[in-house]
Amino acid sequence: MAATTEPTVDNTATQTAAAKKKTKKVVADNSKYQGVEKVMPIALKSSHAKGRHAVAARDLVAGTLVAVEKAAAGIVRNQSFINLCHRCFGPVATKTQSRTKLDAAGKEVAGQKETVTVPSHSCGSCKMAAYCSEACAKQHEPEHTVQCAALAKCNPIATAHSVQLETLRAVLALIGRRAVQGGKPELVGQDVGGEPEFAGQAVEAKATPFGCVLDLNSNRHYLKRSAIKQQQAALKEVLELVPEAARVSLSEAVELACIFTTNQHQIAVGGSQMLGLYPFSALYFAHSCNPNCVYVGEVGGAMYVRTIADVSADTELTVTYADLFQPREQRRRDLLLSRHFWCKCRRCSQALSQSVDRLMDGIQCTACHRGVMIFEETKEVQDINELMTDISALDQEIQGKFAECESCSAQIEVTHLVDVLKAAITDYSSAHMLMQQGQLERARVQLERFVGNYEERRVLSPYNAYLINAYIALIRVCTQLNDVDRAIRYNTIVVERMLGPDTESMAPVPAHYPQLAEYQMSLGDMCLKQAKKKAGNRTPAGRSVSRRYLREAKASLEAAYKSRVIIHGENSPRAVEARRLLESAKKEHDEFVKATTDKKKPKKPEPVAAPAPAPAPAAATPAPVAAPAPAPVAAPAVSTSSA
Repeated sequence: MAATTEPTVDNTATQTAAAKKKTKKVVADNSKYQGVEKVMPIALKSSHAKGRHAVAARDLVAGTLVAVEKAAAGIVRNQSFINLCHRCFGPVATKTQSRTKLDAAGKEVAGQKETVTVPSHSCGSCKMAAYCSEACAKQHEPEHTVQCAALAKCNPIATAHSVQLETLRAVLALIGRRAVQGGKPELVGQDVGGEPEFAGQAVEAKATPFGCVLDLNSNRHYLKRSAIKQQQAALKEVLELVPEAARVSLSEAVELACIFTTNQHQIAVGGSQMLGLYPFSALYFAHSCNPNCVYVGEVGGAMYVRTIADVSADTELTVTYADLFQPREQRRRDLLLSRHFWCKCRRCSQALSQSVDRLMDGIQCTACHRGVMIFEETKEVQDINELMTDISALDQEIQGKFAECESCSAQIEVTHLVDVLKAAITDYSSAHMLMQQGQLERARVQLERFVGNYEERRVLSPYNAYLINAYIALIRVCTQLNDVDRAIRYNTIVVERMLGPDTESMAPVPAHYPQLAEYQMSLGDMCLKQAKKKAGNRTPAGRSVSRRYLREAKASLEAAYKSRVIIHGENSPRAVEARRLLESAKKEHDEFVKATTDKKKPKKPEPVAAPAPAPAPAAATPAPVAAPAPAPVAAPAVSTSSA
């Protein structure tokens, strides 16, 4: 149950949308995108119930590539601005240079210099476009010319009207792409750029035509009226700086802004971030909180969609747009506010008492200390307009209601449970703030106190999302403090909790979930480094620690490698990195086992020379008949008295 209660949508705008006469749904035509079926093992479907969606054309194993798409338009995120090329989204070379120091307002400070990192190739006019090479800058010139003057002024315009800088940059990217593809002034209904051309790999893929962008829903009517007015004011100034031949109307610019914010995908490219519009993927891969596919970024800004589980023929292919290790209601609210739909996937529709979701914001029963308190708090939403009109209705539903323990049937008021969660959020936030401020030792103490107060005292379920967030923060803090043993301990807890208890039919996240794979990777890496560091300790205790770390490194890296192959592909840089570390861990482990085994083996006694033979007695027993030759001289004779 989420603790946030603030309404976030303007009532007037959504009431107007709700009052519109409902039109009959029309089954979408898939013919524009049907070409994907020739290069990928999927089939495109449309229905009144599900709309457009993709299904497996045959049985698919985990790791099967089902889509490759290059963005119709994309932007490098603000924090990665100088790291990726603004045309091809490849890595950018940088250099340092000295300049006059700027104050917080961006004004020069007389007499003071500072050293800054800048891209080796960039636009000298707007200073808002970085490139990997002069060749890329030249190829991008037709698009960038449309954007350049406006980009130079985007930052102060965004600040003045309280809008996101990335939104203005995205609209300019779309206008630039439309201009080079021969778009007409009237956007709506125009198929600018023709049908998409699909390929089986990124090197062959072409950017999805601008016209496909117009197939996406803008959900403009769900936005606050105040937010629309702010966008209009900012975009009006931006459009005045766009060349008249490429300019669009203000209404169309707002429509593009809404399309981008509702349908964008954030993908990682070599450690940097970009936002892109991938119309085909947005249209055909629906959201699920228990997805069977994942989308990932590749070099060049291409987006790959791969299966992360075995999928039977005719099964719908789904991805997730939410952080899965969150309480159900929080996931649903986030999706409602960012994507404008109320999630009714199988996981969200299952009774909370029968779902692993009950543990994600679970509060322990104070009577038996075994079960968690259950309240089926989220009502099913039939009309999204009704909920968007007043999202606080979800919070009003809990008034006067009681939650019941799943183990002993003890009851408690739901409002009391919300108060407990609010207190936990407050305590966690204060510790997290210390971490952000760089007060690492104080943050560690606060976070460990949080764990003690809420887990060790059995206030929250061990799988509660806020506890997991605390452990994740502790990994980061302890790593920065160089307390690797502690970081390993907390990383181990995070991996175990994300895999979920064995008693549940569904884990909190899929077995090959990208975030889980990264924590397995970091755990294996830390264990391997720590094992090497402690290898010089020859005491029994030291060898025991090294053995444990090597065993954990090998197991974690095996899991990470398997997941990275499924998620990114066997020859991807991430899979290659995991394979290299895994081979190193196996080598270290085998050498350690061999060394300790050799030490345990008893030393073989040195051979003792045979004594000199005694003189043979006069009456010696003849050699046995079976022996064809006399007994060797070195062998002592056997006397008859011993018979």
